[in-house]
Amino acid sequence: MAIGLIFSAFFCAVTPYNDFRLVSTYIAGNQFPIGALFVLFFFAFGINPALRRIAPRFVFRSGELLTIWTLILVASGLPSSGLMRYLIPTIAAPQYLSNSSNDWERKVWASTPSWLRLTDRAAADAFAHGYPLRRAHVPWAAWTTPLLFWGILVALFITTTFCFSNLLRKQWIENERFSFPLVTLPVLMAEEPQAGKRLNELFRSPLFWGGVVLTTAYHTQRGLHLLYPTIPDLPSMVVIGDLLRTPPWSSVGWFTAYFYPLVVGIAYLLPTEVCFSLWFFYLFYKLELLCAGLYNFSVPGDITADGGHQFHTLQSFGGGIGLFLWICWTGRRHFRDVWIKARGGPGAAAIDDSREMFSYRATIAGLAISYGGIALWLYAAGASLALILLALVMMTLTLTVISWVVSQAGLLFTQQEYGTIDLLAPTLGTSSFATASLYVTAQFEGVFLSDTREMLAPSVLMGVKTGDAAGFEIRPLFRAMVASVAIGTVIAAVAAIMLPYYNGGADTLNPWSYREAPARPLTFLAGVASTPYPSSPTNWLHVLSGLVGVLGLLIARAQFNVGLHPIGSLVASTYAMGELWGSLFLGWLFKSIIQRYGGMRGFRALQPFFLALVLGDVINAVFWIILGYATKVGYQIMPG
Repeated sequence: MAIGLIFSAFFCAVTPYNDFRLVSTYIAGNQFPIGALFVLFFFAFGINPALRRIAPRFVFRSGELLTIWTLILVASGLPSSGLMRYLIPTIAAPQYLSNSSNDWERKVWASTPSWLRLTDRAAADAFAHGYPLRRAHVPWAAWTTPLLFWGILVALFITTTFCFSNLLRKQWIENERFSFPLVTLPVLMAEEPQAGKRLNELFRSPLFWGGVVLTTAYHTQRGLHLLYPTIPDLPSMVVIGDLLRTPPWSSVGWFTAYFYPLVVGIAYLLPTEVCFSLWFFYLFYKLELLCAGLYNFSVPGDITADGGHQFHTLQSFGGGIGLFLWICWTGRRHFRDVWIKARGGPGAAAIDDSREMFSYRATIAGLAISYGGIALWLYAAGASLALILLALVMMTLTLTVISWVVSQAGLLFTQQEYGTIDLLAPTLGTSSFATASLYVTAQFEGVFLSDTREMLAPSVLMGVKTGDAAGFEIRPLFRAMVASVAIGTVIAAVAAIMLPYYNGGADTLNPWSYREAPARPLTFLAGVASTPYPSSPTNWLHVLSGLVGVLGLLIARAQFNVGLHPIGSLVASTYAMGELWGSLFLGWLFKSIIQRYGGMRGFRALQPFFLALVLGDVINAVFWIILGYATKVGYQIMPG
């Protein structure tokens, strides 16, 4: 526990500088953080073999190694997209983005409570533009009030996350036996070796180390090209969009296939139909755009989300509703047991919740308190009751869909396609809602729900799945995870606030995090404050089609064992799928060919090579991060 907490605190401290100042490979960046896996590799391959030789009684057992990995895993997202990447700019952005030209203060946020943001204009301007040379400091007094109130909301959301994860644990891990592909490699790395051996079977595989060497050679060539441009580069992507520049082909938009060895390796571990669904629905989405261009249909883009189109955003919302209903139905017996145990009704004594992170009574009470607390916070911030209810629905769908996608498909990098504004504006219009109320809702969703690549809930579920696989008690692990998240949140907040003040201001850092993302709702809402967005009730048909489509596919698979897996349809238009689909296709293709001609025996024989692609990317990413600190040149290996 101590080692895990130390490393999680360290990564929370250095991640903002690495990700947004050096622009190196993100230390987390997704649901499979390289920092956590590299530390596990360091202990399993470096420390343990030495201890087995000189001090066998101090060797780390498998459960201890996986505890270290889990504690780093749950905290890794906090300093970046999991929380601070959007929370800290959200507090400061209204002041430094608003000016007399755009008049965003008067049009959008003037009537919101002052505790939502920095009220000290000088502190906000220094956050954006930096202090003069040798006068850099953090004006902590200006940050105290907004951090206190936003900290309450953070605590409520984290409580929701742990309670929601505890509610789903038994159903997904024991009853439905989700595969959790992202847990496979850590569990194999932490396995105990055979008697008399210093390394386990995975680390003694020549095929495994062949894959690591091959991946290292690839990244060495590409990294040296960045340092010395005269060295030839190796291709890492195919820009298909360059071939589609004339109408109607140009309507497909950004269309690039990227090569990520780590994603190819993870795709090899996925169920074949799940992997097929992911890349198939992405191409189907592009086909929809092509048909729209061919017949000159209007295809508006997303409003606050990034990169997608309105019709698919609405379909994804409907699909999320369909998935939520399906999960409620398939888990109805489990959820009934949870309720009976929580209220102590007849039969409660026969229901065992001792293997959960905490009792079912605490789970239901925690959900009631956290949901109620979030609703009260939003009401105090100025959100209307209707928007509060819809924001809670969005939060529930996000926790459900993202956790399900990661647990089922091992999709290490995924995002939410819809928010409250993205649903309301196209269907009901904005004239019935106060602009400030919409902005408060957008701020809440922008911080916690919009960029889910490092969301806490899937990490908690992977952690308890790891504990289940290793066969150790979950409740001590839960307490350790809470400690890791609590310590990590504080350290991540301090690091995220210090970064702009000591590095020339947010203007020198990641443009998306500090300007584009916080400006999107401000830009839209300032426009609708003058000219309300018109309603279009026919857009509800997109919602209905998504709901019917996902439910129909789930029922067809369950009742008739036919049909596509619907998992890809829920995330098809996200930026994440645009990054990953090419590598997912390669992994699916390799696995299909190997299973076709080698069967399960061939699949197992070659599995170490594909696992090596994952670990090889992680090892090289850490090496180039360290080199980036020395050279000030970042090389991004992972998708991000």
